[in-house]
Amino acid sequence: MLRPQTGRVQVKGNKKSRIILATLASLLFIYLGVSWYFSSVLIDFSPRPLEEDRQNLKIDSPAQFGLKDAKPFFLESQGIELKGWFYPAGEKAKCAIVYHHGFTGTRYGGMKYAPLFAQFGCDQLFFDARRHGESGGRYGTFGFFEKNDLLNVIDWLENERGLQDINIGLMGESFGAATSLMAAGFSGREFAFIIAESPYRDLETIVSQRGEADYGPVVHIFVPMAFFFAEMRAGLDVEQTSVLSRASDIHTPVFLVHSKQDTYTNPENSQSVFDALTGLSDQEKGLYFTDWNAKHARSIDTNAPVFTEKVEDFLEKIQAARRLSGDDTTPQNNAATPGGLRAGG
Repeated sequence: MLRPQTGRVQVKGNKKSRIILATLASLLFIYLGVSWYFSSVLIDFSPRPLEEDRQNLKIDSPAQFGLKDAKPFFLESQGIELKGWFYPAGEKAKCAIVYHHGFTGTRYGGMKYAPLFAQFGCDQLFFDARRHGESGGRYGTFGFFEKNDLLNVIDWLENERGLQDINIGLMGESFGAATSLMAAGFSGREFAFIIAESPYRDLETIVSQRGEADYGPVVHIFVPMAFFFAEMRAGLDVEQTSVLSRASDIHTPVFLVHSKQDTYTNPENSQSVFDALTGLSDQEKGLYFTDWNAKHARSIDTNAPVFTEKVEDFLEKIQAARRLSGDDTTPQNNAATPGGLRAGG
């Protein structure tokens, strides 16, 4: 009589289970490894040297933008040192423009916008965001720490030059545009204006859009764990890197510019931000989509005359010169004003 081969069956079953477990462990290892890699792409990117950025942008000298006699700028902010250049307009200057560059860029990135504001005779300050250029910082955080860095820069200007929030205009590009909007929204402070070129609406959206464009739809599998690792490593909160979450708390006039042909940051980002600016009247906000085949954040490079005209039209509409000087630009009969301008706006 044949005996049941139970021992062999058990051995085969154990072997199959081990293979399944080993496969699952390998897949988990790969998943975690790829997610870690994507978290590094987000927060542990390689800073672009200042000189390399200057050459890439084909800048011979800041003087070509009317910027002369720079003073070194240093500021301790949230445990790191920010560096940049400060261009005082003179002892009697009573306003300032602060420029915030884009992702992986440097202070040079904002200089092309300087001629837009020359008419106001303001001080001008260009600085490298944390983990960018010559500034310190182990990680970049897409606005989580950077929005408070920007507010600290503004506080330094106000203390150094005897200014107030209303005397400060902000010019931001891409990541710098989003950071400027977040600074205004999360703080509730009112500045003279914000000109925002090609911002993203929140970190989750831009990562999903860019990730799919660069790596395909499969990237969505890794995004949640990549965010978990990024939050753990850099101490950030992804939910606090959203322009939309506090857009209704922005009390500063905002002009958004975005190229219709932008394939890096979808133009719908600016439309979403504009729609969320519910705390501003139609007089205090604007949105212009350029249509001259400009790449991401390159609208002024491609058609400076029209870009300049649109920005200047908005600045005139909000009476930017008076705002920068600290004058009240609110209509006297605010209650009867169409659009409902805020008191003190």
